[in-house]
Amino acid sequence: MPDTTVRNKQRAREVIEKIVNGGDVELADEYYREDYIQHNPAVGQGREALKKVLRAMHSLEEPMHVEIKLINAEDDMVWLLLEWSGGSLSERMPRIEQTAEIFRMEDGMMAEHWDVLQMTRPEA
Repeated sequence: MPDTTVRNKQRAREVIEKIVNGGDVELADEYYREDYIQHNPAVGQGREALKKVLRAMHSLEEPMHVEIKLINAEDDMVWLLLEWSGGSLSERMPRIEQTAEIFRMEDGMMAEHWDVLQMTRPEA
């Protein structure tokens, strides 16, 4: 696996561990480009819009937590299968049980994001 692929995979893992689960939202400045492209219309464009959603996630009575079930990468693309638990952000963005997340990386930073959401039963 080329060094860039390994680095990008590690950076994606760190985003989940440090920012999403760890709650250090200001670290987004080190991991996401300012002009970050978000394809989920519920989030908004740019790093600051993402930080707003992350802050909301961490202000919930029962904050969301993510477990990485699968992570893979090739060149500048990284994809993860995640399992979420915890609260919900709003009626527009209900609690998601599983997501497939795809990131395009640029110079070691998250540059673009797509996601696929799937609700599952807790016992599934």
